[in-house]
Amino acid sequence: MNWFAYCKSINSCFLKKNVFAVNISNSLRFSSSIVDSKKIRNIGIISHIDAGKTTTTERILFYAGHINKLGSVDKGSTVTDFLPQERERGITIQSACIPLGWKNHLINLIDTPGHIDFTMEVERCLRVLDGAVTIIDGVAGVEAQTETVWDQANQYQIPRILYINKMDREGASVSRSLKECSAKLKGWGKPLLCQWPIVLDGSARVNGVRRGGSGGAGFEGIVDLISWEKLHFDKDTFGTKIFKTPMAPSADLALCALYEESLQARTNLIEQLSDVDDELLESFLNEANGDPLKVRVIDIKNAIRRMTLSGKSIPVFIGASFRNIGVQPLMDAVVDYLPSPCERPHAAAITTTKDGDKVAKISLKNDQMFALAFKVTHDPMRGALVFVRVYSGILEAKSVLINTSQNQQKERATKLLQVYADDYEEITSIGAGNIGAIHGLKFTKTGDTLTNKINNKAITKLKEITLPPPVFFCSAEPYSKSDERNFEEGLNALIREDPSIRLSVSNDTKQTLIGGMGELHLEIALGKIFIYVNHIIVTMSLGRLRDVHKVDVRAGNVVIGYRESLNFDENFTQESSFVYDRDFLGKKAWASVTVQLKTLGDIETLRDHDEVKEGDGNKILINFEELGLSSFVNMANNKSDILESLKSGIQGAFSRGPFLGFSMTNLSVKVTRVEKHPISPELTTITAIRAAALRATQQAILKAAIVEYAQTNPFGKFGILLEPIMNVNIRIPEKYGGMVGRDLGGVRRGQILSLETEGEEISHNEFSRRIIKSLVPLSSMMGYSTALRSLTQGTGSFSMNISGYGLVNQDKLKTVIKVFRGY
Repeated sequence: MNWFAYCKSINSCFLKKNVFAVNISNSLRFSSSIVDSKKIRNIGIISHIDAGKTTTTERILFYAGHINKLGSVDKGSTVTDFLPQERERGITIQSACIPLGWKNHLINLIDTPGHIDFTMEVERCLRVLDGAVTIIDGVAGVEAQTETVWDQANQYQIPRILYINKMDREGASVSRSLKECSAKLKGWGKPLLCQWPIVLDGSARVNGVRRGGSGGAGFEGIVDLISWEKLHFDKDTFGTKIFKTPMAPSADLALCALYEESLQARTNLIEQLSDVDDELLESFLNEANGDPLKVRVIDIKNAIRRMTLSGKSIPVFIGASFRNIGVQPLMDAVVDYLPSPCERPHAAAITTTKDGDKVAKISLKNDQMFALAFKVTHDPMRGALVFVRVYSGILEAKSVLINTSQNQQKERATKLLQVYADDYEEITSIGAGNIGAIHGLKFTKTGDTLTNKINNKAITKLKEITLPPPVFFCSAEPYSKSDERNFEEGLNALIREDPSIRLSVSNDTKQTLIGGMGELHLEIALGKIFIYVNHIIVTMSLGRLRDVHKVDVRAGNVVIGYRESLNFDENFTQESSFVYDRDFLGKKAWASVTVQLKTLGDIETLRDHDEVKEGDGNKILINFEELGLSSFVNMANNKSDILESLKSGIQGAFSRGPFLGFSMTNLSVKVTRVEKHPISPELTTITAIRAAALRATQQAILKAAIVEYAQTNPFGKFGILLEPIMNVNIRIPEKYGGMVGRDLGGVRRGQILSLETEGEEISHNEFSRRIIKSLVPLSSMMGYSTALRSLTQGTGSFSMNISGYGLVNQDKLKTVIKVFRGY
């Protein structure tokens, strides 16, 4: 069946849910996903929490004919927020993917979370996207999490569209939002305004049109600066009918003002494009004779597309999604300006041979199938479902797949599924550039590479997904021995679904510790464990699960993810050697490794999140040729395996410090010598090298740290404890600024970086907001949501992300030691 074929089967699971198309030409169903890659748009919706992502997504599904009734976030009836926790809290917790048709194109739409605790969900979605729509709250402007996800999108060089939402609210401003976007959203192009708001200043047109690009309750339409038309959205049909009127001068004073402002905005649009696009400049000067109204629409659109794909410009659109205004033009822009898979750079990969690693590129035209598993979910009926983006070739149902990330593990793709949020439809294949789900994979995890051919001489892996370090921990344990098996199954399902969850076992208490990105993240994660253990889906909160369903899991208090380090002179070097000589699995193994340990410098400089993102802020130095490791390479061990074993061993030593068991940071280890068995070199295995590197590094840390204990410093002479320092952005009414500032700088030990006033263009004081940016220890932010609500009578909000790590003072150190040691 051709992918443009209409869905006519009354037995379709889609129609069984009583969902039918508003415009059947846009509602597409497929028996396979072999789609021309030029017709595909893989896009994500990203922004700060409460900017309107899910509401906008719901409208997109409605206008594309995917649903026939608009859902509501407040009522918990949206398509993409289908988890019980999402509907109860009114926020997006996990990303949801839905394919839909629009203007003869397939759009794979992914709605992502906006809460900082679920940043991993955004990260793994951005990894497989070709474009993104960034939503800005027209009143609040560019908020903290918007900046965070923007930076994440910069890492993957993803072309973007900006959408200024909530233009129907008092205080919304296009001009202010554009200034904030230019000032705060760096690293990818300049905003290019493509629309202008039509806002009545009263209940009747005679009261005039509000000027200056401001929004308000009278927001009723849009001036399309590209087509030079006024767009009005019919309220009676939920905005499905759009009335278009050509822009023309008017004798009416209000309409005249609108025309003048829109003309100036269009002139700015043409001039901005002409500055960066030579083709449009030629058309503007020669064909249009310098008149912005005579430039052809097709020339403007082509220029915007070229500049969007090159990263020089970011088209900006406006609307009010809840009022059904401006969504269809945004959907048109996705098709017109965001790239198809074939317009994106080839996928980055690493090919490993016996000679080492080489950078590779996976082309869409490659016959061999390569796919990246970017997400794993657990369906209560089907079990594990692995979401994949196919980068080349064709993924066929019932085919045998090779997982190159797990020693070429073989698995069978029992079924291929087209995903519709919480609904699925079986398909026969998934083509290059497309997204789908696989049922039947037992071992594949997030970030794994799947292919359909074994190549033992050259193993290719797509670029993996970066995992952020956890900052919160809590303990979890089954109530009884009989629950241990279910508890373990729940944990395994959890970490496979959410790789940002880290598991460890306390050497002192033998409890299982679960690490996550925040308090809410852990609360949701534990709720998922409860669901997995009982094999049921419930719609109740964590507390009610425990009270009503008598779930046999006990959760401990949430604690901070501190770090340990050493603070000796940077010229000091500690050397240590270890010889691994023992039996392993019935076979003798031998290896000798020598390392040198140093610090990376002043701990106060450890502020950049990137420094702690990979390797927990540590540095590992291995010179393959200098160490003479080439002689280690044989049929069993290649260069990559040897380097990975050394790195893995050293990282294992970093993972647990000598004082309280927290992972270590700000350290440098250089491997200075690796030796094979002098008589029987075959005894020097990868396992032996890894174990020797681990023990050598552990010994170096202990020698440097445990010099002598003193009551004044329980960590010894050189040991130090570090705590996470958070970038905290607080948005409050101006009248509460002094009270909140004193609280931050006082008991919370925070450092205020800046005070900004939001809404300076607004004459109404009640809309003026204060933005407080500060650095605050994470331990001081525990329970801050409740405290801020109390200080601001429920009107304040905040967001935070990790900035780095700071030194814990002696008084705080004694308290932490007592908590974790018990004395």
